[in-house]
Amino acid sequence: MSKARRTNSFKGVSDAELSVLDILWKAPAGPNELQEKLAKKGPNWAYTTVQTLLHRLLEKGYVKRKRVGVTQLYTASVDRDELVARHVSDLAQRLCQGAMSPLLSSLVKTKRFSKTELARFRQILDEAEGS
Repeated sequence: MSKARRTNSFKGVSDAELSVLDILWKAPAGPNELQEKLAKKGPNWAYTTVQTLLHRLLEKGYVKRKRVGVTQLYTASVDRDELVARHVSDLAQRLCQGAMSPLLSSLVKTKRFSKTELARFRQILDEAEGS
């Protein structure tokens, strides 16, 4: 389905934006601090690149900004679970006319899960069935 035909307003997250969110999920940070933490993880981006990524995430609604003294402090406005849920819902909409069961079936058939993961899945299903 082409982008022009998509009816939802979901805005995905690039790998670079996800790198920024990974840091912000741990603690709020300013652009300088983010640049330093990102450099320790791998990408040694320029300060302006970090600012651009923060601006994109702000526009998409994934981060919030607040002034603390002379510094802009950024915090994630969605947690990882919410971001995953948005991506999965978008994928289901695009590939399966909104149905989630084909996605879940595909995961179960193609991936190996630990006993702990399977037990957690059973617990989630039991809770969903009870509600």
